[in-house]
Amino acid sequence: MSKPLRLFILCLLLTQGLSASLVLARTHSVVQLVDEEYDRYKKRGDDFFKEGKYQDARRQYQNCLEVPGFENDAYAKKRIEECNTGLTLRQKVEDATRQGQSGQAVDLLHQLLHLNPEDAITMGQLADHYEQEGNKLFNQKRYQEARQNYTEAIQFANATKKETLQIQIRTIEGILTPKPTKRIGLKVATGVVAVGAGAFALLLRNDYQSKLSALNQISQKADPNGTGIIDNRDLYRQYEDAYKAAEAAKQKNGLFTACVGVAAVATLAEVYLLVRKPRPRPSAFRWQPASQSWGLAVRYSF
Repeated sequence: MSKPLRLFILCLLLTQGLSASLVLARTHSVVQLVDEEYDRYKKRGDDFFKEGKYQDARRQYQNCLEVPGFENDAYAKKRIEECNTGLTLRQKVEDATRQGQSGQAVDLLHQLLHLNPEDAITMGQLADHYEQEGNKLFNQKRYQEARQNYTEAIQFANATKKETLQIQIRTIEGILTPKPTKRIGLKVATGVVAVGAGAFALLLRNDYQSKLSALNQISQKADPNGTGIIDNRDLYRQYEDAYKAAEAAKQKNGLFTACVGVAAVATLAEVYLLVRKPRPRPSAFRWQPASQSWGLAVRYSF
């Protein structure tokens, strides 16, 4: 309320016989109500302006100017001008997008952010633009450029979208990062299997040969003429023990054959891994940008 209006009310009430204290109290009450009305409109306008809703914000700032005593409020007038600029830029963004001029649209969006750094709508539009460009580049296997766009999008994205973009960046890093360690580990593993299986097969073979040789020696000693009869009890017991040992070693012949086979297969695998040039292979389940929309899609490859 303007000062002349307040003085007029004060004089009018005094002429009606009211006390000065009562007049002042009522005047203060009226002024307080007027100030609260202005603050309410101003807060609503600021909230809409922060969200980037310039038309709604402008309407609230115009309400501020209609409050008695605030017809020429500098703050409200300045905000109305900024809302008009924001609406003009946003219309230009829509026109550029409709005409397929994405570069011009991005420049205009940055102008909007310069006007209002807290513009949530504009930040969301920039995040969507850079993510969509990243998805296109990813599907074209231009991973470095895709990662740059995803990184740019993170600057404007909200918390939920940031998580999605970080997954996309990690996916690209997984594709671009070589993994020689796993390959070398596989080669070493096949080599160890080949050597181990071969060594165990040789051990079994030597054990059988030694047991068979011991049996032949005791057999020649106990029955030199090959009659099949051993008269000496001690020699017979020695022959029987040697025979059982040789027979037990012979029973392991199947295990020996299996070890030889394993050693052969492992050796071939080792040679194959040494000769074959590694080729990057993604895991079975992969995150990948959706080709027709924003966000991620899961793909299973085999």
